[in-house]
Amino acid sequence: MSRRAVTYHTTQETFVCIKCAITVAPPENGTHNRNHCPYCLSSRHVDLRPGDRRSGCRAEMEAIGVHVQADGEWSIIHRCTGCGILKLNRIGPDDSERALLALAARPLTRLPFPLEALTAGGVNQ
Repeated sequence: MSRRAVTYHTTQETFVCIKCAITVAPPENGTHNRNHCPYCLSSRHVDLRPGDRRSGCRAEMEAIGVHVQADGEWSIIHRCTGCGILKLNRIGPDDSERALLALAARPLTRLPFPLEALTAGGVNQ
């Protein structure tokens, strides 16, 4: 068996967002890797492991939700539109607060039951 060395990259280059086509500059502080658009929160599926650039998929990674860790740090949940893999990405210091809040509130706007099912005394069962 042979082992190949894997080169890990930090993403400190400018890129054009796969979804909104805005040119995204490297972050000024707070993170060493920029792996998503700070405006629409979309990403591109390029890594198998963070920084390895070994994924052949290259499809859009759609922001589908947020995850809040025990220490209060937020991460964006991305789902690849090509292969379906799920990935967590830490938020950046310049990510759109409006986009993050809209993403966090999305489940409340898509309830699995009608609002009329709620009553003043509780939930109808």
